[in-house]
Amino acid sequence: MTAIHQEGGSIHAFSVADAVRAATVKLVGYAEAVRVLRDRFTPHGSVVLFGGSAKDRPYPGSTMVSATNGGVSSLARTLAWELAPIRVNALHPVVVLDSPVWRKVPGNPPARTLTGTPIAMADIVDATQFLLRNPAVNALDLHVDGGVRLMDGPVPLQTPGAQASAKKSRNASATTCGCSSGR
Repeated sequence: MTAIHQEGGSIHAFSVADAVRAATVKLVGYAEAVRVLRDRFTPHGSVVLFGGSAKDRPYPGSTMVSATNGGVSSLARTLAWELAPIRVNALHPVVVLDSPVWRKVPGNPPARTLTGTPIAMADIVDATQFLLRNPAVNALDLHVDGGVRLMDGPVPLQTPGAQASAKKSRNASATTCGCSSGR
């Protein structure tokens, strides 16, 4: 399952309504979808919840994206206990440049990874199939990031919504912080 809502990410321009929507769309939405579908799962069934790399590599403007992606990990572990023997895992990709969202963003440089290769949709499909098919994998956070979590420095790329949110928050506040824009 995947869900996304990226507004209201910066603490400088924090919106309770946007934060509640972000948590509702991703966390409450996943939990409710699993609740509704649980009677349809076979004992060998599997669920994959999508989070994102911002849970481990936050960036300016990612407050709620990072928080909800971290919550996806906890939700997957809790659901793995509650739904056993049905397996529940979480997949946390970094920016996928050939995805429909990122193809529309002009001028984005290739994402830096330790492998030197940007993450592609085919990589995400392969990782998802692995989580769905492998009966020995349960309650796992799988990071599909080419090693980005190990890299020092700013996050290689931000999401389009976060870029706009971070820009708004920098313009809305006269204070500065020791944060990088990620570029």
